[in-house]
Amino acid sequence: MRLVPGKDHSSIFGPRASGSGYVHAPGSRAAFGEEQHRARAWFPGRARRSAGLHVAFRRISFSICSTGPALGREMEAKIPPPRVYLEIRNSTQNGHLVLGNFTKDHSELQITLGLSSMCLQSPAQRLTIDLPAGVSVAPSSCRNLQYIGGDGLHMRLQVVTDCPKELAPTVVRTLKAQVCYVFQCQSCGKTLLETQMFRRVLPLPNGDWNDLVDHWCCHPNPFARQFQPKLDECFLGDTFLLVNAASVDRAAVCEERESGSEIRQSVGDSGAQVKMPKDNKTVVCTRCRKMLGDKTSADTIKFYITELLVQPLTNKALERQINKRYLFVERVFAGRLMELSSTQSTFRFCIQGHDGNTYALLWLLNSDTLLVRSHNDPCSDFTAIVNDTVKNKSSIQHCEAVNAVKILYHPCLKGRNKIAQEKWEKNIGVHCMTFPANTCLELLFILASSTASLPPSLQSMNTFKVAFLKLD
Repeated sequence: MRLVPGKDHSSIFGPRASGSGYVHAPGSRAAFGEEQHRARAWFPGRARRSAGLHVAFRRISFSICSTGPALGREMEAKIPPPRVYLEIRNSTQNGHLVLGNFTKDHSELQITLGLSSMCLQSPAQRLTIDLPAGVSVAPSSCRNLQYIGGDGLHMRLQVVTDCPKELAPTVVRTLKAQVCYVFQCQSCGKTLLETQMFRRVLPLPNGDWNDLVDHWCCHPNPFARQFQPKLDECFLGDTFLLVNAASVDRAAVCEERESGSEIRQSVGDSGAQVKMPKDNKTVVCTRCRKMLGDKTSADTIKFYITELLVQPLTNKALERQINKRYLFVERVFAGRLMELSSTQSTFRFCIQGHDGNTYALLWLLNSDTLLVRSHNDPCSDFTAIVNDTVKNKSSIQHCEAVNAVKILYHPCLKGRNKIAQEKWEKNIGVHCMTFPANTCLELLFILASSTASLPPSLQSMNTFKVAFLKLD
């Protein structure tokens, strides 16, 4: 039997794996060097010769050994900090573990998997990786062990996690009447609204409601008049807030005419969409010149929720998050995707800019993911090899865990994925979300960065790219 990249070798943990037999595999230049290697797996303790795998096993060890003339000079090789990737589904308590960043100059690497930690042992060094608090694995459930070139070691196992903590909802869910709030520009922190308490806070109809009016009414559209909030009112849309212009601090915002933008409109009986020019009056912050929203009418201003930081005035420790723009945008997008999927049972989203262009197609795959990663530069390329080795012979490395939503996406810039875009725009089951164009570009950057941080074999699914958006 040969250990081949991409092939399932979970059978080596079965009844025939007891004893000290070796599984030989030819070396890979990219992963282990030119010399031949062999791998072995065993179960510690007296139970290792039993007929099957028992839950009583609390630890599983497996090692990757190399042989050849270079063995002597590699004995002192240090273990570079490995990249740990553990994707956990909270609903099923299943985990997909990937250990990457193995160098080719090691002579022997033994990996021991415990309940709350992993230990990597070489002749010259011992490295312990602690899992986050509240996350533990069942070593006896380890299965589907395989090595994939460019990734590292993959395995599936059962994971036990604490009850997921309650996540903070977005401003669309938290904003209430008769409560004092502080409305600030998210980029610079400038206060935007003079009135900090609303008498009424009302939700607007679904963003696609106007497309269905023709099916509801046999007479002219009775809803043609735009919704306009009064002085002490606030209307909530899927991605924006509508407030009366008199509530806004005129010294904090200014209007700029944006010409040359386009908006899609349906023409004819075919329902075909064409781009029509429009003149927008955008609302920008007077301090940082960041676009905040649009002037929809003489008395109404639309603020996008990705540009505002709204916090209760009773919160004495106001966290403006001025220097955490990308983290703020990521959490708002992830929160709204999860909220809309639960309330409207829609999982496909078309991300459009205020200029009428489509920037991305998103497919929400799941929203109960717990993502565990090592601290050594989790946002960098997963396949990159760290040049600095750990100096101590025994060291401890910690992992962090974040709740996230798993996304499949198509970028749509410069005519990419044009066919899929046209199909999604015509599909009534796809929910359109509109944001400022620059914010859409920021989202694409966040998605691309998340994709690049994943193991290469997990960066795509069919024709879609894979990414995670953090919820906390």
